[in-house]
Amino acid sequence: MKKITYTMKFLSSTIVSPRAGQAFYHGIDTFCREPVLCPSDPKGAKTVKVVYPFYQYGMYEKYDPDHAEYYLPGSSVKGALLQKNDKKIHIMADDIPVAREQIVLKNLEKAQYVSDYNEADFKLFFDNVGVEMLKAGSVLSGDLYLKDGTAFEEILEDANSAATAKISQMCRYLETLMKNEYKSVEFKKELKQMLEKLYSLEKRKSIILIGGYKGLLHSILLKADRKTKKRHENSEKGRGIFLDRETDLPHGLASIRCESEVQIL
Repeated sequence: MKKITYTMKFLSSTIVSPRAGQAFYHGIDTFCREPVLCPSDPKGAKTVKVVYPFYQYGMYEKYDPDHAEYYLPGSSVKGALLQKNDKKIHIMADDIPVAREQIVLKNLEKAQYVSDYNEADFKLFFDNVGVEMLKAGSVLSGDLYLKDGTAFEEILEDANSAATAKISQMCRYLETLMKNEYKSVEFKKELKQMLEKLYSLEKRKSIILIGGYKGLLHSILLKADRKTKKRHENSEKGRGIFLDRETDLPHGLASIRCESEVQIL
């Protein structure tokens, strides 16, 4: 058995929340203080009435971000790494404590009406809903355990290969959107900024995708056949393009590296 210590740097804000039933509803649940949205959130955001919390220890009985003990589940890390769903690879990953100052409350923004050239824009996704996210730029260190004979570097290579393939998939779709004559100059500018940022990640090593609200094209690899390609162009896959306005990237992008490998058994 080997103990692997690794470090992750989050390149965009990352959303890892328990099931929807754990949300806090203003006027129903206890709020120890008013929810405060991150200053980088767009103008027009309304008062937050519903909060989707980041994972935290204990019962989800009240909204109390000043005393919550946040953590990133080891299962989320494991899911991000095991892209091939290889049952022969067994990983045990510890949960990672997250400092309160690394958590921010934001609205979600997504591309809407991408097939309507007059209405297409990045808009708030339920403007009275706030989501706790791990800040972009946050650095976390954790431990996981592998059986002898399993190479962590190979797992990283597979995870990176899957992530960069999904990034390329998203880039091709954004390139398609960029050809459209959208009325909103700002929308096209935002698409271009996201595309340029993703281009810079396509060839990078040790990139992984983790958490939710990454968008469909960053969640699964779609078959590159003619039928699927046509479906990309004619459907509103843009419903799945979520924007982290602070970084101009989709949510859930991180780099990961091995810090040490120790034989323990």
